[in-house]
Amino acid sequence: MKTTLVAAAACLAAAGACAQSSVQVFGVLDNAVTYTTGSGYGSSSKWQLTNSGNSFSRLGFRGSEDLGGGLAASFWLEAGLQSDNGTGFNSNTNNQASGAAGVGAISFNRRSTVSFSGGFGELRLGRDYTPTFWNTALYDPFGTGGGIGANQLYFSGLGGLLAPTGTRASNSIGYFLPPNLGGFYGQLMVAMGENDNRSVLPGTLISNRNDGDYAGIRVGYLSGPFNVTLATGKTRYATGDLRVSNVGASYVFETLLGLKLMGEYYTESLGPVDGKGALIGLNLPVGAGEIKASYARYKRDPLGNVPDPTTSKLALGYVYNLSKRTALYGTLAYVRNRNGATQSLNGSITAPNRASRGTEFGIRHAF
Repeated sequence: MKTTLVAAAACLAAAGACAQSSVQVFGVLDNAVTYTTGSGYGSSSKWQLTNSGNSFSRLGFRGSEDLGGGLAASFWLEAGLQSDNGTGFNSNTNNQASGAAGVGAISFNRRSTVSFSGGFGELRLGRDYTPTFWNTALYDPFGTGGGIGANQLYFSGLGGLLAPTGTRASNSIGYFLPPNLGGFYGQLMVAMGENDNRSVLPGTLISNRNDGDYAGIRVGYLSGPFNVTLATGKTRYATGDLRVSNVGASYVFETLLGLKLMGEYYTESLGPVDGKGALIGLNLPVGAGEIKASYARYKRDPLGNVPDPTTSKLALGYVYNLSKRTALYGTLAYVRNRNGATQSLNGSITAPNRASRGTEFGIRHAF
């Protein structure tokens, strides 16, 4: 249950204002015992208490004010947490490597926005999800959390976890279509790297004034059990632009116990290097819980006449809901590498062309 806090000063000043503005405190704490292992020469295994295996741990504050006439002003501040050790995640100030900082400080890295909305839609300013990230998160039953089942395209891709704009963009201006368009929805975003007009790459005369500038679009259609979305985006860099495009779809079979099938096709490029992948998955409600399963395959096309490193991943999980706020879960995952790929599950090391395996059991509590 979300806790609603109404500012006492506002209530004392004008009783009518209390009904029109509010602040909510919300969050998730999610920890799991995880074991992962690699294989082959030089491989390693590891026991860990990890976080975010089912849903990202977070702490947030959000609120809105009714301005009348169908208009509203809102804010949203959300910080990612490493709930296994009490630390947080730093943000990125300019969508570039130079704007990144070390892990540990708690910051509102997940979202930091102020918005204005009405019948025209919503205008949102600040740090927010990029349009291309949404499909990767929504069309995978395991999402993009920190667990061993999480989206392999996101963890392997050039435009995924490690890219400054793979998840969110800072200094962004976003627009969302209104929700009354007969099932059609959409999002536009532009973001600024904020380099000045004389900025150059360190030690060179090569201009990087546009580095960190992002532009993306997402459009979709939702009708009953069917949902489909297309997204594309580009981040500009003097060393080579990052381009990401994907399409995702899902369908809920109400006559088959609510079985939900979903999938994503993903393409990307960073300068001259390309990558692509696909994922299929399912959610099947079973009593007070649900079964999750996914299979993903990602291939990178490097420069030169060399084999394309390829990684595939199979994940199977079960979530048991003790209540609307609390759940127990377990996940099994298996990663296979080919053509020189060395992807492994969290904390382990595996040799080229070998496999990695993992098991986790955890608890998630939302408030």
